[in-house]
Amino acid sequence: MSLPNATYRLQFRNGMDFERAVGLIPHLVRLGISHLYASPIFSAVSGSTHGYDIVDFNEIDAALGGFEGFARLVGELKAHGLGIILDIVPNHMAAHLENSWWHSVVEWGQSSAFAGYFDVDWRQPL
Repeated sequence: MSLPNATYRLQFRNGMDFERAVGLIPHLVRLGISHLYASPIFSAVSGSTHGYDIVDFNEIDAALGGFEGFARLVGELKAHGLGIILDIVPNHMAAHLENSWWHSVVEWGQSSAFAGYFDVDWRQPL
């Protein structure tokens, strides 16, 4: 792995997906960057405009092109001598029913296997 010397940040969503990013690679090469800095790519709440409201850290968002689209982007970056940096924010998990962990907490309360992953004041109703 090489250290970055110049990065270019892409905010995925709102029309920016992996396929569109592939099309930008020649421009990024001309700019002289070493790494693409990518906003969160994991599955987020439907319609998310930023991707920080993640519902599944085990899945690359299909709205961006899914795993296959991501693999294509990474392959094209490598082919042009560029690396990638992923913005991963583990504490940015959506408290939304699309998040199966949160859904479990809402349904089962403190009995949920995921209750300890969220900062819940159990003295108050959810």
